[in-house]
Amino acid sequence: MYEPKRPTLIATGLFTLWVALLSLPMLQGKWLASSVSDQYPAGYAYRSWGAEWWHRLGHVPLWNPELFGGLPFVAAGHGDIFYPTSFLRLLLPVATVVNVNFVVHSILAGLFTYWLLRRLAVSWTGATVGGLAYELSGLIASYPSPGHDGKLFASAALPLGFLALVMALRDRRWEGYALFGLAVSCSLLGHVQLAYYWLIATGLFALYLTLEENRSDPASGRVARLALTLGAVILGFGLAAIQVLPFSLNIPFSPRAQGYYGFEGSASYAIPWDHVLEFFLKNFVGARETYWGSNPIKLHSEYLGLPVVALAGLGALSRERRRLALWVGGIGLLFLLVSLGAGTPFFKAWWTLMPLVKKTRAPGMAFFIVAFVTAVFAAFGAERLERKEGGKVITPWLIVAGVVALFAVTGVFGAIAQTLAGPKAQIARADASAIMVGTATSALSLGIAAVLGALALRAKVAPRLFAVCLALVVGADLWLNATHFWLYSPDPRSELFRSDQVTDRLQATPLPYRVFDLGVYPGDGVTLMPFDIPQVLGPSWNELRYYDELMGGRNEWRNIRIVHLWDLLAVRFALTPSGVANADSVPGFKRILDSVPTASGTRANLFERIDPPPYARVVPGAFKATDSGVVIPTLLDPRIDYSRVVLFTPDQPVTPVPIREMPPPSPARASVTAWEPGRMTIALDPAPPQPGYLLVSENWYPDWRATVDGTPAQVLRGDYTFITVPVPAGAKQVALTFRSPAYAIGKAISLASLVLLAVIGLVPLALRRRRDA
Repeated sequence: MYEPKRPTLIATGLFTLWVALLSLPMLQGKWLASSVSDQYPAGYAYRSWGAEWWHRLGHVPLWNPELFGGLPFVAAGHGDIFYPTSFLRLLLPVATVVNVNFVVHSILAGLFTYWLLRRLAVSWTGATVGGLAYELSGLIASYPSPGHDGKLFASAALPLGFLALVMALRDRRWEGYALFGLAVSCSLLGHVQLAYYWLIATGLFALYLTLEENRSDPASGRVARLALTLGAVILGFGLAAIQVLPFSLNIPFSPRAQGYYGFEGSASYAIPWDHVLEFFLKNFVGARETYWGSNPIKLHSEYLGLPVVALAGLGALSRERRRLALWVGGIGLLFLLVSLGAGTPFFKAWWTLMPLVKKTRAPGMAFFIVAFVTAVFAAFGAERLERKEGGKVITPWLIVAGVVALFAVTGVFGAIAQTLAGPKAQIARADASAIMVGTATSALSLGIAAVLGALALRAKVAPRLFAVCLALVVGADLWLNATHFWLYSPDPRSELFRSDQVTDRLQATPLPYRVFDLGVYPGDGVTLMPFDIPQVLGPSWNELRYYDELMGGRNEWRNIRIVHLWDLLAVRFALTPSGVANADSVPGFKRILDSVPTASGTRANLFERIDPPPYARVVPGAFKATDSGVVIPTLLDPRIDYSRVVLFTPDQPVTPVPIREMPPPSPARASVTAWEPGRMTIALDPAPPQPGYLLVSENWYPDWRATVDGTPAQVLRGDYTFITVPVPAGAKQVALTFRSPAYAIGKAISLASLVLLAVIGLVPLALRRRRDA
């Protein structure tokens, strides 16, 4: 079998080749993000804002006041805040770091798979093919389309985790435990839901290594190594505690606290049966505007590669790795069933029995494990061909390739797509040429792989030529598919995130206030976040559930157009698209910019409140409801004066003085004298003549701390979601600070875990080198 002189270097070159071809537009200053990418409206905004405030504060900001009335920055999950490469954003432009992350982690996905397969004694050809099959598999290579770099981080860590387990459990190398802990933390810091699947898959593989490898070892030794592996998992959680601990404690305050809309919500965005042919055939169900399947949208690919699947079928029958194939194949089958969601009865049991599943959706994410298992089997298959085994599969491969090619050029697959598409048949019909080209090139790739296999079996081709050509065929087939998903935009600082007349005018107004964007900027105005302009809404992911409920429900916002409520939200400005019906005037507002061009490419009107609402106000009276359900309807009633009475839900630890009639407004005036993320100072001048409440138009969270004239004070949740501080008569100043004990504890745990990781990983290496010397 072929083994080059520098095997890892040459394999890395092949892994880099295809990613480099996909990355060529980066050399022109392009940004790997399309208009439908999460990076476009949200990811860039979060990261650029976070990096800027990290520089200003000297530490990561803990509170984000820019979206949804304010929410925790770390606890609510604003992307890869503490993933190792995130610190590059403190040195390099955010768009550059996004590009680098996609490139580097795509290559690492292939390289880690290669190292794992080599550790499993797979030939160079098999390991290289397996690495390419995973790195360029449809799901992994299409992550740039939806902008899901966090998923790529977790997916790239999967083969690293398997490799670490082999080192620790089979080879008894201590550094394997350290490497596994590192891989666990990378998956958690990359994407929590993928980390959930990741941990189950690696746990099952650890059982295989414990039960099937080194079977002659005493049971006590194997159990001890398994216990050490559990310790490595705990170490991984410790490394990620700086993010995971605040995130976990935030769940009760997030929209996911009560589950994800039942079984139907948790099963949403699974892989439907009409996608299955795309496992084998490029472009079959389309993506973005060409998607005709039964999910609402699809921005990615599930193509495994027809040559890869053929090789995987051959590899799965490897006799010498029968036990390994059964265990790994079982892992792949498990997560295929998870990916199919409600398409099989299995998911109902999974949803019922497995913890935390009820708080998630999109089980199709788990398909990355199926892609990995397929790549491993493909590596076994390539090795079998190299050994001149499996001669009986060549003819079936050629037949399948011929039939697929015939069906492609005659439009059969296009007709099947139109039939399955139902009401979306017109989309499938318009995509017929792409379906034909995709399926035809899949058939061609399989045909070439079959010819290469036949030549190798007859010794008609040199081993080196066979190895290189098979890797190129597999890579080229998957690369063709990936080209549809590496989509670029101009540098965001020169397009969507450049300043314009609207942002210039808003930034000229001293904070704090809020802007209500009625459709000018993407992501409900999140584009304004890097300019430090707070918005009423934003991308609906991990905002606080009390705010959602006040607004009338997540993604529904039934109450948001009640202008009276805007006073409570401190909405000073409203943005409307020019030329849209009913958007030429806003009650109580005056137009200050008329049909001006914006960075979003649309023209906009900017309105300012004639009498700007206060961001903080002294309220003389309060009422504690006996039923939470009456609070929001009362707040929506136009007769209520927010400056005269504040409403509390029954769970608040306060007993207001009973009121028999609406009290008059307090003569005290509250003015914000200092304001930054997670910290504000409010002066009361004149001071209130009697006890009352300071109501601040910023979301309550248990980590807020308050002092009144230097004395610690309660921070209550008033008017359903806002910070409310009881103030005594004569109070002159209230200081509010966001301090997260969970973040502080998580940070300490992460630092301690990092030291322990270094000891576990480096000390054995040093001792081994000393012994060898």
